[in-house]
Amino acid sequence: MMIGVLALQGSVSEHRASMKRLNMNVVDVREPPDMEGLKGLIMPGGESTTLRKLLVNSGLWDTIAKSNVPIMATCAGAILMGKSDDTSFEKMDFKIARNYYGRQKDSFEKNINLGNGRTFKGVFIRAPAIISTGGKTRTIAWDGETVVGCMMDKHMALTFHPELTDDLTFHKMWIEGLK
Repeated sequence: MMIGVLALQGSVSEHRASMKRLNMNVVDVREPPDMEGLKGLIMPGGESTTLRKLLVNSGLWDTIAKSNVPIMATCAGAILMGKSDDTSFEKMDFKIARNYYGRQKDSFEKNINLGNGRTFKGVFIRAPAIISTGGKTRTIAWDGETVVGCMMDKHMALTFHPELTDDLTFHKMWIEGLK
């Protein structure tokens, strides 16, 4: 199975390493032809305004907008998946708030709830939060009452960085959903 990692900014090498640990074939995506034949695309974090500009300048914005390729999006990538105050792909039915937890200096690590008594060490870097969900969106992770992860169809949006841990829970969950 060929998985693409959007290689414009963010933790590209960490997502690539996570996929390789799951025995996936991985390709860096920098321009539209790189999307051909992908079974999934990981959209890493970074800064959402910059990411949006890089996507437009590379020609990938329109390609991704028109594509049905399942996406795993983290942090800034998640901002582009839901409904926000800025332009987004709106591939998932949720509303997201940028910088929900504050500025860069307010970044933190914390165990988050996955339900059924399971937890995951979330790494939050100038993180957004999902403030409402609708339709077929299914919540999969919480920080207290705050939603920090959801899925809709074969898409996944996380407001934290699972790739910065050794725990492959979310990468596995997304890959299983592609099969």
